Amino acid sequence: MADLSASARPTTTGPALLPLAWRTYRAPRWWFEVALVVILDVVYEHLRDLVPTHQQQAINRGLNILHFTQRLHWDVELSINHFVVHHEWLAQIANYDYSFFHLPVTAGVLIWLFWRHRRVYRTARMVLLLTTLLGLIGFWIFPMAPPRLLPGGGFVDTVVYFKTLGSWGSPAVADHSNLYAAMPSLHCAWSLWVGLSVFFVARNKIVRTISVFYPFWTVFVVIATANHFLLDALAGWSCIGLSALAVWVLYGRNAWAPALTAEEQTLTRQELRRLPPIKGAGLQIPRLRPLGRQRQDADDQESSAAPAAPPTPEHPTGTDS
Repeated sequence: MADLSASARPTTTGPALLPLAWRTYRAPRWWFEVALVVILDVVYEHLRDLVPTHQQQAINRGLNILHFTQRLHWDVELSINHFVVHHEWLAQIANYDYSFFHLPVTAGVLIWLFWRHRRVYRTARMVLLLTTLLGLIGFWIFPMAPPRLLPGGGFVDTVVYFKTLGSWGSPAVADHSNLYAAMPSLHCAWSLWVGLSVFFVARNKIVRTISVFYPFWTVFVVIATANHFLLDALAGWSCIGLSALAVWVLYGRNAWAPALTAEEQTLTRQELRRLPPIKGAGLQIPRLRPLGRQRQDADDQESSAAPAAPPTPEHPTGTDS
């Protein structure tokens, strides 16, 4: 079982809104986590598809975003989309990535955190859940058409154009999905969550480098397939930032910093820094004694290590002649 990175040692917490008992580490129960994820996924899919479409309003918003980015010279979406259309191999990679890859990657990282890094799991999961909730709110209050559905925009729907199987190009899929849930981009939000989770927790330098690259690749994918504007991606990343800030306010620590046990809560900052890195799955941390006992032991060690005072020389007694 691999350690967390060197920075992933127990850390003291700052001011937090949640009571200490809620912030103290407790091993998550697998059955509860599975049930929670399944229920939330069903609720998410159901609510997303129930979002009022307001087709013309959503199209008008998409056109407004397009004209806004053109005025700011941020309109990189059309150039990237046409570049990919002229390179079918790249378009197919982007299509399958957007349709099938992002969800297993997100779920895989969540399972990895639960299985190997449980000290980090709860707060990292909280960031993901809050981000998804913010995305749903965005879909409800700001339905917007993606670039591929804008009339006269010149965008090419790469999935339909290259006949990618199993995505929204299939009528069976298109009839059961919300086509106007584009702002914010949860693809980009979840990819940033994956990147941050792997970067802060993994130790392998190659893996951490890939984690930095992955969110930017996802931004390229959603733009190349004409599913999102750059502003959609930035809005998704902002949801991650707001969710991470909320977790910091609630828990008083970075969402990817290991939680402290009740025993570790009694240690001072200096004593926490002297602890070895936390093990991942088994959470093999040293058994800690109460803080008062540790300080008493330290005082005893200092007393035993102190050099003994030299004996006082005895002066012989006698009479002067």
